[in-house]
Amino acid sequence: MNRIFYILMAMLLVFAACDDFFDEELEGKTVELVGPVDNLETSGTSFTFWWNTVDGATKYNLQIVSPTFEQMEELVLDTNLIETQYEYQLYPGIFQWRVKAMNGSSETEYTTYSLTVDSTLDLSTSTVILNNPEDNYATSETSLEFSWETISLADDYELRLMLGDWETGSLKAKEETTENSITIDITSEGTYIWGVRASNIYSVSKYGTNTLIVDRTDPQRPTLDSPAQGEETSTNVTFSWTRPDESGSTITDSLYVSTDSTFVANHEVAIKRTETSYSKTFNVTSSQKYYWRVRSIDAAGNKSDYSVTRRFTVIK
Repeated sequence: MNRIFYILMAMLLVFAACDDFFDEELEGKTVELVGPVDNLETSGTSFTFWWNTVDGATKYNLQIVSPTFEQMEELVLDTNLIETQYEYQLYPGIFQWRVKAMNGSSETEYTTYSLTVDSTLDLSTSTVILNNPEDNYATSETSLEFSWETISLADDYELRLMLGDWETGSLKAKEETTENSITIDITSEGTYIWGVRASNIYSVSKYGTNTLIVDRTDPQRPTLDSPAQGEETSTNVTFSWTRPDESGSTITDSLYVSTDSTFVANHEVAIKRTETSYSKTFNVTSSQKYYWRVRSIDAAGNKSDYSVTRRFTVIK
């Protein structure tokens, strides 16, 4: 009897553990669409398709067709997303859009809304969607290609590049083009805002804007704090270092720990982190010497010199 009891208990524990691997059932749940609202008629062509999160979903399928799903003439968009918002540029016409939630084992029904984009030439409610460089992009390059989504009603586009604030900064470039991309040479480091607007003979759109960081200065090399040169320590080691305050793009430090003083082989640790400390437990069978150093790399790809190399010993 005791044996049967223990077998049953073990089976219950296995089944309980297996529950962690099962996806939540989505059948019967509904995706609530937020916007654009159902049956919207607008002259704007820039849209953020937005819906509420569904508990248990790992991704969503967004589809846009023209004119309807029942009488589809064109599949405009069919994409799977993790996020619950998606920016997209449409053109004058009649559309339907729908979303369903999915996970590894189940999915909801689609929720469908209708949308009409008026054929008027008014661009004033539209905003140009920027592609590249993406927002907060950091680079050390001197020549950059800027690109954006086209607006079907536009005749041409104006790009502005501002050093500093968009409203009060210094205008560094102003270019007009009928294309949806242009290359600009940037001579000075700094934080820029770039924006594009579309225009035709009747109206202009709103600017779409992104931040751009131009950084060509190598970070200063870090200073090692602990463990000290020649220090003997337990198997649990906390590495710490400092770096000078820097302007420019975000800095990440690379920590290298090796049993080889040249760091060519036998790496125990080679990590990147924004914090200036790291803890590591070393499993050694006998006392072991290690070497460590740190290097800073910014988001634009500029690299500092390596710090000095220190030696420490892990005592078993």
